[in-house]
Amino acid sequence: MLTRNWLALVSLVAVLAVGAACSGDDSDDEPTRESTRPSNSTPSPGPTEAKDLTPQQIVEKLKSSVININTTSPEGTGGGSGIVWGDGQHVLTNAHVVLGAASIKVVDPDDKRELSARVVALSPCDDVALLEVERAKFKPAPIGDSKELQPGQEVVTLGYPGTATDWQGQKLTVTRGIVSKLGEKYNGREDLIQTDAAINPGNSGGPLVNMRGEVVGMNTLTQTSKQSVNYAISMDEAAFVAEKLKAGKNIDYLGVKLTENYRGLADELGIELAYIDGILVLGVDQGSPPTRQGLATDLIYTIDFTDVETVGEICDVLRSKKPGQEIRVDFTRTYSDGSYKDFYAQVTLQ
Repeated sequence: MLTRNWLALVSLVAVLAVGAACSGDDSDDEPTRESTRPSNSTPSPGPTEAKDLTPQQIVEKLKSSVININTTSPEGTGGGSGIVWGDGQHVLTNAHVVLGAASIKVVDPDDKRELSARVVALSPCDDVALLEVERAKFKPAPIGDSKELQPGQEVVTLGYPGTATDWQGQKLTVTRGIVSKLGEKYNGREDLIQTDAAINPGNSGGPLVNMRGEVVGMNTLTQTSKQSVNYAISMDEAAFVAEKLKAGKNIDYLGVKLTENYRGLADELGIELAYIDGILVLGVDQGSPPTRQGLATDLIYTIDFTDVETVGEICDVLRSKKPGQEIRVDFTRTYSDGSYKDFYAQVTLQ
């Protein structure tokens, strides 16, 4: 059974569901990178008006705007955290939290009701998903300007860490830290915020908050091989992607959970592999093109005749494609007796 965040199993995991909506064919009325803030965001006060809050005050300010998420899928149970965004019925979280989920439940942070949620759309190369929650009227989170962040600035992370079995009884947690670096690029993603504020299993999708109590990032991953190296997506970037997702169309969608393979990972996951090099398929979204092509729990080594060793390299290939184009995926399948066989699948991008 999976934990609330299967990212914790690996040193650094990235999730992919590849397609082509990010290939540059945006219509004129889509948001630009300069118009990333949601229309109802709370303007940041000027430097002379700013007053730092204590972590306790930040929790009080945002406790109704951070959501506990639980998922069920063929692989087991999982979950993470989310940020109330927009009209109070929508929640931003990481794509890897909900990709492949057959069922998504959330807990109302105020009255503790369990509510059903659905994925409006997701962009796994950006690791952003937009959810809609039935009958909800949550309090939207105050959104800050991530461009105002500076290295050394204090921040806090909020979320619901823990295991899937006790998710309904979990408490909102807060961890304090500093911004270590800005504009980090990792694994095909850009504009990441590096922080030493801990991101634990279950924190994925929760907010990174400045000391004015404004959300400036969305927690996304941690390097377990390096102490105190954690990453958040800048809120400017997350909001930009979310504005596109409101149309209900996935970005970069193929329907596959992937991670860079490394020696020892297969043993941790209980999977037999013939090779080390390649991208490991951890799961497949039911009904997605790879499911129809038979791609599941395999090792991908080539996408569209391009060798790939990182999920970022796969995203780079697919960002050059358009919806409706076919790509070839070459992969190796290892059997329980240790034998293996190479296959390929022709997949039409959505």
